[in-house]
Amino acid sequence: MIKKTFLLFFSLFFFLPIFSQEPSSPKEEFPIFSVCKLIPSNLQKKCFNESMQEHIDEFFIYPKTAIDLGLQAVVNVNFEINQNGLVDDINANCNLVGVKFDNKEALLAANQLFEKAAKDIFLKLPKMIPGRINDSISSFPFKIPITYRISNEISDSNDVFPLDSAEWAPLFPGCEEMDSDGSKTCFKEKVNNHIKKYLKYPKKAKQIGKEAVVFVEIIIENDGGIYDVTILGGDIFKKEAERVIKKLPYFEPALINDLPVAVSYTIPIVFNPNKK
Repeated sequence: MIKKTFLLFFSLFFFLPIFSQEPSSPKEEFPIFSVCKLIPSNLQKKCFNESMQEHIDEFFIYPKTAIDLGLQAVVNVNFEINQNGLVDDINANCNLVGVKFDNKEALLAANQLFEKAAKDIFLKLPKMIPGRINDSISSFPFKIPITYRISNEISDSNDVFPLDSAEWAPLFPGCEEMDSDGSKTCFKEKVNNHIKKYLKYPKKAKQIGKEAVVFVEIIIENDGGIYDVTILGGDIFKKEAERVIKKLPYFEPALINDLPVAVSYTIPIVFNPNKK
């Protein structure tokens, strides 16, 4: 059986944070499918998500050549719903899962198989009622990952595994040549080095002058993105820990049986007031 998954809910938050971080949040009205226009405004975003899911279910096609070759991939599709309510500025970036090509032309051809299939889904989107910001018609950007995978009995796509139970850790740049166990060690070392590089003792906590520890749990989803971060500790230190975690790069996902899976990883972060 062929299986596809996508993370629309997370993508909406990932691409639109700028609107909620301003001191005074602007009034925003999401683009909506025509079928949603009679629904109360507070439910229209939900209607958009559900309508988008139905559209993807209807037009999802797994490339036959990819099936024959046993290829699997995660394709991140970026696009806008423009001021005319039409899909615009669409592009796709494919990450093959569990396979490597030494031949660059073969790799390009494999990526293009999936990228074309994913783009075709969104090129078939109907005209929508455009979104608005502060009552002015505006374009809205989106990023939706589509996972092409050949199902087996591994698990439900929503399962989250501890990092150490995955066969391969999420791929941190610089860990490409590691074996399975080495990938986990390398991942942990790279994350620790990242934290050491960017972590600063908060200025507001200087008067406290004591060492502090926060515990951070991150969920790296099966498209390689970090969408869920849980932090336990003092508020001042939590904000700095979150800032550092948000600087982590985008990963290739963890693998079990050559299939992408979501994994969790907990990191203790130590704040030393004497560190310069």
